[in-house]
This record gives sequence, structure tokens and C-alpha cells, in this order.
Amino acid sequence: MAIKFNYFITIISFTLLRFILNRINHFLFVSAVSIVVLSGLFFWNQDLPITAEPIVLDANFKDIQGGMPLDSYGLPVMPIMLEDRIKKNESLYTILSSMDVSDQIIQNLSINSRGTFKSKSLRPGQRYLVYKNAETDQVERFILHLDKVHYVVFDWAEDISVIRAAKEISTTQIVSNGIITSSLYETLVKNGVDPVLGNKLSDIFGWQINFFRLQPNDEYEIVYEQQFVDGEPYRIGSIIAANFTHNNTLYDAYYYQSANHSGYYDSKGKGTQKALLKAPFKYSQRISSGYSHNRFHPVLKKNMPHYGIDYAAPLGTPVMTVGDGTIIEATYRGANGNIVKVKHNSIYVTAYLHLNGFAKGIKPGAKVKQGQIIGYVGRTGRVTGVHLDYRMYKNNAPVNPLTIDLPSMKALEGTDLENFKLYIERYRHLMRTNTDLQFTQVKVNTDLSGV
Repeated sequence: MAIKFNYFITIISFTLLRFILNRINHFLFVSAVSIVVLSGLFFWNQDLPITAEPIVLDANFKDIQGGMPLDSYGLPVMPIMLEDRIKKNESLYTILSSMDVSDQIIQNLSINSRGTFKSKSLRPGQRYLVYKNAETDQVERFILHLDKVHYVVFDWAEDISVIRAAKEISTTQIVSNGIITSSLYETLVKNGVDPVLGNKLSDIFGWQINFFRLQPNDEYEIVYEQQFVDGEPYRIGSIIAANFTHNNTLYDAYYYQSANHSGYYDSKGKGTQKALLKAPFKYSQRISSGYSHNRFHPVLKKNMPHYGIDYAAPLGTPVMTVGDGTIIEATYRGANGNIVKVKHNSIYVTAYLHLNGFAKGIKPGAKVKQGQIIGYVGRTGRVTGVHLDYRMYKNNAPVNPLTIDLPSMKALEGTDLENFKLYIERYRHLMRTNTDLQFTQVKVNTDLSGV
């Protein structure tokens, strides 16, 4: 009887315990779910910190702008408080602090400008603009022009930001022509054309025309690129096409580029550029003594050969190599003074004597490019005055640099020649159309579709 009673008690106890455990597990489960849900609702309503700048797609950015007026820098329009130029000993700090910008903001701008702007690069004469908030009348933006194109924007209207940017450069092709009266430089200036075009013309025709001996009534016709910033002329681009009449002989050149070729070619497809320039100077220099087999030497006081061209250029005038090549000599050599010799190929070598000094990196074995500065005009060696003695050797024999017929670059052939002739017809027409216009400039349509 006792055993049955104990068994009965055990069954009841186990059942009660199981009921209690089920209730506890259910409670724990419900509690856990409740905690998760409540926690989610809590965090959903919190302002979470932003750890990175939001990514704004271009299409969305246009929508965000919503027709907001922008200035020429692409920024929201703000009233300009001041437009001025950097003065001597002025700094970003002195300018901004004088306009009640706090030291804390200036310090933050300095920190954010690292890698974008160096305070030591501030130079007298640089243009700057100061903007203010139309509502608070507080200064909130500063724009510093590094040059006509590049500028730095310091903005603290909302967040501190320092951005380096550039103005848009537009390009227009212009036709211009004129007649030489005294010099090419003076004629270009008189006609209101940037004289840098004279250098570009001499680069193109320097192998065919001696620009130091132009004649009155020589003529030029050119199609060139003029670059603009904010509607104002900025810089001369490339010459696209050119005619130059010298001593009643017409020379023409067109810039052409294809998969296999690039450079200036005449209307027959022959390269206008040659292996060597006619002279080792960028600008015209007076010839004081020519090439001669029997010249009276001003120091030795006797007749002897002079196998070079003497240019009476000012002391320190840069001297450039007339062609690509390798320096084979750069030293002081007795009567020749400081001399540089350049080997251009297996045929041609040029020499530059009586130099005042050598350009950086000019030493035997150094590679040089056509037009690269190799030294400076001087009076070293056996001389009576400042000048450059320029010499040329062909197959180790001296030749007259002014009269030798130099080799041209490879001519166009086949499909390249056919495409080239179609391409240049537009520019030939433009220059023919304007041949009766003297001292003029005419803007042309730059749309080349259909050419």
C-alpha cells in the first residue's frame, strides 16, 4: 500500500514539475522575442552617426539642385563681398581674420587644405574673391585664383571644405593673314595676333625658311586654335594649317594625325619637318660672320677657313640643339672654349662653341631632343666678343648650315595620303576664301563632321 502511495506522489510531482517548466520556457521565449522587438523599435528611431559622405549619383544631383542658380565656378550664387589681389606679406589668415572669420574656422580650413593648397604658394598679385551669406552677412567662402584657369575654393558655409578646381577652356579655330613689313613679330603684333604664333610658324617651316632673313612683302595665312576662358582669350593652341610665301615661293603645311603618322605635311603629303633646324635659337639673332673657306681671323690676324656661322647674340642667350641626338662632347676645349657636340645620326653632327656654360644634364652620353636647351651664349676660348659659333658636319666634313638641303620626314603614302588630301581640302578652301583679306582674323566653324 505504501509503495502505491509513493508511486502516486511521484507521478503527481513529475507532472507538476513539467507544467512549471513549460510555463517558464514559454515565458523566457516570449520575453526574448519582446526584448528583440522593443530593441529594434528603439534603435529604428535613433539618429545614427554618419561615418562617410553620402554617394550622390549625377542624375540625382541634378534633381537636388532643382534649378538653383550657379555662378561661373559651378557653385550656388552668393553675394561677392570683395574682389582683390594678394598683397606683399599677406596670408590667408590675415585676409580672413580681417573679415571677422574665427581663428577656429581658419585653423580648420588650414587642416583641410593639406594636400590641396600650400600656404607658402601664396604670391602677390593673385586674384581672390570673398563671398558672404545674404541673410547673415557673414563671410562663408573664399576663392583664390592660382592662374587664369586653376583656383582653390575655401568654403565653410555648412561644412569645412577646400577644393582645387579649374575653369572650362573652350577652343575656336581662327583664320588670320598678313603681309610682312619689317619683321614677322612686329607684323603679328600690329595685326592684333599673339606673337607666339611666330614661334609656332618657325617651328613648322624652320627647315625650309630662314626666319632670320624674311623679306618685306612675305605673306602668311594660318588657321590656328584660340583658347578662351570665361569668354576671354587665354592661350594660343596649335596651328592647324598654314601658307607662308617667302621670296615669291609658297610653302604650305597641315597638321595631320592618323594611326601611323602625326605631324605637319605639305599639300602633296611630304613632311615639312626635317631632321635638323636651320638655326640653334628660338628667336632671331644677328649673323656676325658667315661660313667661309678663307676669312680674316680677328684674333690671329690672318686668313683661314671659318667653318661655322657666328651669331652675335647677347650673353646668356639660350642655345638649343637643332635636332634629336646624343651628346658626344661637353667640355672646355682650348680656342673653342666651352663646346657641345651632338651626334644626330650616322651622317650629321653639330657643334656649339664659345658657350658661357652648359645646361643642366648636358654631358657626354646624354640624349637630347630637338629644341632642347644645351647651353648659353658666351665668350669663352679665343674670341673678341660675345657670340656663338655654330657648326655642322656631314659625314665628318664641315658644311654650311644655311645652304645645305636637309632631309625631310617620311612622306604619306597609300590610304593615308588619300585621307590626308580629303582632310585638308576644308582648310585649303578657308584660306583661299580669305586671301583677299589683309591683316584680318576670321572665326570659323569648328564642326568637322562631313570632312
